[in-house]
Amino acid sequence: MSFHFRSAAVGLLAAALASSCSSSNPAPAVPVAGSDLAALAGRWVGEYSSEATGRTGSIVFELKSGDKVAHGDVLMVPKDAKAPGVMPQVLNINFVNAAGGVLRGTMDPYRDPTCDCQVQTTFVGRLSGDTIEGTFTTTPSGNAPITTGRWKIARQKK
Repeated sequence: MSFHFRSAAVGLLAAALASSCSSSNPAPAVPVAGSDLAALAGRWVGEYSSEATGRTGSIVFELKSGDKVAHGDVLMVPKDAKAPGVMPQVLNINFVNAAGGVLRGTMDPYRDPTCDCQVQTTFVGRLSGDTIEGTFTTTPSGNAPITTGRWKIARQKK
């Protein structure tokens, strides 16, 4: 599956988000646990998409070797991002667990722009060298349908 941003403006927002992981302006803290934390050390950057919702976005995640807290967030770009008044939304990663080559986690609950309801997103991915690839599931608090998507991040070379 190919991941693409919809406009140059979104690319600029993603670049700004990626720079938020610098030590002078860190992204939100993310508790991490598990037996594979050493394998997660580094700065990871990637994208996600959902055919079900038409949304795409960027992912930034950074864990320093030996730390139990990472920094990371997700930029959600609604499918109608070019419409007036529609803005990308920064979502916070809530928790990450890495064990047995599998990364699992949750996002902070957020308001979904499609159903205008509170949702909870969980994600799972498989670590393979300098790449983690997986799926996510978004569950609404109301009667809206559960949606899914795919994500992929790669460790940045120093």
